[in-house]
Amino acid sequence: MTNLKEHFPLSRYDELAIHQSNEPVRLVATTDPRAFERYWFTAQDDEGAFFIIAGIGTYPNLGTVDAYAMIIQDGKQTTIRAHRPMGQDRTDLSAGPIRFELVEPFREWRLTLGDNAQGFTFDLRWLDTKRAMFQRVGDFQIPGVIDFRLLHNWAGYETFGRIAGTVTCRGKTFTVHAESTRGSRDHHWGTRDMVGGIALDSKMPFTHMDQPVGPSHLGQWVEFKEWSIWGGRVLYNLGDPHSGATAIEQVEEKLRFDPVTKHLVGAVIVNRLPGGELREVTYEQIGRQCAYLRCGMYPGCDGRGTPDSGLHHGNDVGERVEGETYDLNDPEVRMRIAGFEDHLVCATCNGETTVGILECQNPGIYAMASRGIKFSLLGD
Repeated sequence: MTNLKEHFPLSRYDELAIHQSNEPVRLVATTDPRAFERYWFTAQDDEGAFFIIAGIGTYPNLGTVDAYAMIIQDGKQTTIRAHRPMGQDRTDLSAGPIRFELVEPFREWRLTLGDNAQGFTFDLRWLDTKRAMFQRVGDFQIPGVIDFRLLHNWAGYETFGRIAGTVTCRGKTFTVHAESTRGSRDHHWGTRDMVGGIALDSKMPFTHMDQPVGPSHLGQWVEFKEWSIWGGRVLYNLGDPHSGATAIEQVEEKLRFDPVTKHLVGAVIVNRLPGGELREVTYEQIGRQCAYLRCGMYPGCDGRGTPDSGLHHGNDVGERVEGETYDLNDPEVRMRIAGFEDHLVCATCNGETTVGILECQNPGIYAMASRGIKFSLLGD
């Protein structure tokens, strides 16, 4: 057995003819500490009974890996977070009890969550349904912020899929069927804001629009039978005669908010498809099925990390596994943990109804809508 530490910084992949620079494969081609590579998966029941989101990120210049998995069910959100130091093998997509395994490129993954103190576990098989296509995202102007460009410089791909397997949560085990469970996934890499927290984004101001919150995007992740919307693109079925993916434009939005929390609960969005065709999609949140992603270390619209510990993606905390459960029926809880949300929604267009996601940052999106400020399409 080869002792990989003896050859540091080389790894076993340096024996292959795959180098893209004069550096070893394990070293990224930037010294920016905000370098990242991240995967994100969702699984949602067509009836809205459960909503699962899981992700893992590697941060080679910070030397750490973090992962999370959350489920929203019966009015509660349970989250597991796991951290570990980065080792020699950058293909190791695991942290604590969370593991992602590639079975077949652009076709199949296996996602597992092992035993933990929160009693939330799963073993899921993910099958792609739409064609994943590369896209590059550079710096872009934040809506509502004058003379400031967000420090995004990343690329990657996105797709949709069907999911099967088993899930256990709070003592209840149920079977997940591919015929009635769908989701979205992405894989992005590069450098981006808020990796490592506010300390690494000291130049990033947060806009005060009647309240101390920053701006928001408005993302649509919704799959219909023959087409789909992921952010600013239409993705097509595997094998579809359309080539690649095509750009889409949101041309009009009518948003509806909870009168107490000022959080998004519904929308009607008109999209311009390639060729100029307009398609109106109506979205309605399903009950309390909203994933509060700050619990997965995404930053709130005021820059805050996890609600109780303030963790951001890329924070080096050594080896750690932790989690919690929140009661989403309490509006005070929803307001306290809000800041970056995936809303599970019923989506209807041209007589076809499906289950999808609206992504935004609450209550920043309310502040923008009240001033008539447009939203960017991108998010993660």
